[in-house]
Amino acid sequence: MKPKWTFAALCFVLFYSFAAASDVPKTATPTTNDLNMDMVAKITVGSSTRTQVKELLGNPWRTVNYGDCNPTDYQEIWEYLGHDADGRFKINIVFDDAGIARIVSKTPAKGPVVVLAAAPRPSATHQH
Repeated sequence: MKPKWTFAALCFVLFYSFAAASDVPKTATPTTNDLNMDMVAKITVGSSTRTQVKELLGNPWRTVNYGDCNPTDYQEIWEYLGHDADGRFKINIVFDDAGIARIVSKTPAKGPVVVLAAAPRPSATHQH
């Protein structure tokens, strides 16, 4: 059984992505490189670090930092812009307080948010 906080964190990311979906500029181009889904697929949630993501995708288009105010301990979200056959999209990568990627989602300019990968934060105790 998954902890309740995992569900709460996933709901938070989905809510944030829906709210931010309209923020994707229609005329903007990715600022770092030509982002594609093959590059995003190389991110391993639960082990990829900020440094590894930056080496793979370059500098994010935008970052959101929650500091100590986020109850789920997800501290930072990096956003990247990309485009594919369906149009422009935004990739959100959520990092925990240790700098490990925990959630990767795709927000198309039109359509639902897709969580591509999610890994719960490791717990200090083993639970069944």
